[in-house]
Amino acid sequence: MDSYLIASWVVSKTLALTYFIAFLSLSTQVLGLFGSRGILSIDHLLNILDKELGVSRFRHFPSVFWFESSDFSLKAACLIGMLASTLAFLGFSQTWMFVVCWMLYLSFASCGQIFLSYQWDNLLLELGFIALFFAPFSVEWIPFKSYEIHPMILGLVWLLLVKLMFSSGIVKLTNKDPDWKNLSALRFHYWTQPLPNPLAWFLSKAPLAFQKFSCGLLFFIEIVSPVFLLFGGKAAFVAALLQILLQALIILTGNFAFFNILTLGLCFSVIADTFWTFHDTSWVLPVGVSTELAVAVFVVLLPGNLFWIYKTVFEKSKALDFMLPWMRFLFPFRITNPYGLFAVMTKSRPEIVLEGSNDGQTWLEYEFKHKPTKLTDRPTIVAPFQPRLDWQMWFAALEGYSENMWLQNLVTRLFDESPDVQELLKKDPFQGKSPKLMRFVRYDYHFSTWQNLKTKGEWWKREHSSAYSPIFERDEES
Repeated sequence: MDSYLIASWVVSKTLALTYFIAFLSLSTQVLGLFGSRGILSIDHLLNILDKELGVSRFRHFPSVFWFESSDFSLKAACLIGMLASTLAFLGFSQTWMFVVCWMLYLSFASCGQIFLSYQWDNLLLELGFIALFFAPFSVEWIPFKSYEIHPMILGLVWLLLVKLMFSSGIVKLTNKDPDWKNLSALRFHYWTQPLPNPLAWFLSKAPLAFQKFSCGLLFFIEIVSPVFLLFGGKAAFVAALLQILLQALIILTGNFAFFNILTLGLCFSVIADTFWTFHDTSWVLPVGVSTELAVAVFVVLLPGNLFWIYKTVFEKSKALDFMLPWMRFLFPFRITNPYGLFAVMTKSRPEIVLEGSNDGQTWLEYEFKHKPTKLTDRPTIVAPFQPRLDWQMWFAALEGYSENMWLQNLVTRLFDESPDVQELLKKDPFQGKSPKLMRFVRYDYHFSTWQNLKTKGEWWKREHSSAYSPIFERDEES
């Protein structure tokens, strides 16, 4: 029987590293997003929920911020999360440190609304919950070591990987997007993805035949190879290598926060010790979780995973609807989630440009740190960090203003000259002072041509599309 000592170490340390990155990334923008003068204040949200939900608020929105939600508490939670994840990586009381990380990240996700609703946030919490049973609940110091993961708990890790990849592939077919079916979707992907990087610009110029081949390979890796991940042995090893290849390609061509690092950890979890070139596993301790506890966790989580895999394939089927009450009970804790990235390929790139004016005639553009505004802005490399405002602006552009009223909060905070929100921007054309008027305008963006990049240094081209919002006027009395 294959052993997975090295895999146990890798997935444990990868999770600790991912937690650190997630909290570090959040710490740099938490006040601008969620602070008292932020776009979607957590303190303001909790005050509303307290009045509407009463005692049930703790179950529907589990969060430590119910007890304290000041700006200091938000920053402190990020710092504590960074410290706990570092200690888990170093080998200090891994399970208890993961408990701290999971509770703090769940606290943010429960109250973060649109800014913490991404699939990798759920993936981090789902794996984070499973990881609470990687090691014993004890206070100890085992420098850089970890425990062998119990086979049943490791099976849940594998099942999570299978669910993630298989669902991401199958939703592209069940949503009946013709460009996925005819393998031409990637001719749009590189320039319409939320935050392209420079290599994406060049790959977007590749021939259609290359794009179709890449799409076919993507489907094989996402839909076919996950089945073999559960077989163990050479089949699982080859399937894992394919998954690792896919994650490497995504890292090279896009900015998807910590998603790829976390998924790589899942991929390495299926590689048995026999496939590694070294065999010293003295830094991995024997299984520290009882079989009884492992079985209990397996029984709790298995039905939810099977439910979401089934619903991904048979979306309209009601055969498993009897499980919906159980799924609703688990939902607030994010411990079993559906997945499915890029179910429908975006075939255009609308962008919202924020403008300000003092006379209603001359309008100046605010610039974001990573989303395109100026045509000469080179696509950035920012992953594994995630600029969450930039990301959400991409989603807002695909919808109308009425579906994204949070943008009014953004304008209000800029009118109020909130330094925390201004910190989220690359350039304020009014040097931190509030203009009298602000508005959002929609443009259609596209990667520029080789000629434009060579002669003008322009990575983008754009055309004015329409007004996106009404014109906002500063309240002179405020």
